[in-house]
Amino acid sequence: MRYNRKDSFRFTFKTPLKAAFSIYELNGKEVHSHAGTALMHDLSPSGTKISTNLNLPVDKNSDYPVKIHLQFMLNQSVYEIKAEIIWKKIYFDDYFYGVHFYAGDDIKEEIIQQLKVYVKQV
Repeated sequence: MRYNRKDSFRFTFKTPLKAAFSIYELNGKEVHSHAGTALMHDLSPSGTKISTNLNLPVDKNSDYPVKIHLQFMLNQSVYEIKAEIIWKKIYFDDYFYGVHFYAGDDIKEEIIQQLKVYVKQV
């Protein structure tokens, strides 16, 4: 099987990374929420899976996705990326969310490079 370098991949962390997020758009309207904490379970250049104890108002049938600022550190690089939540799953007392980044090719390439460094360190 050949590997297409344009295809996205996903790296799963053995120990989730700490992250923070805030909602900046809800139901198509600008909002300013307090920061919440989350754990990042995996990471790809185009998104991540996070968990938190906060029940966010995600409705897959809505025309308006919940848009967030997500902040996390990978190696020594801090990222603050605009994103939207695309799915929600409940597991016991935690809520898991699929997050799609609004990131340019430069940020995606930097995430790939930082993941390569991270893999060598663990």
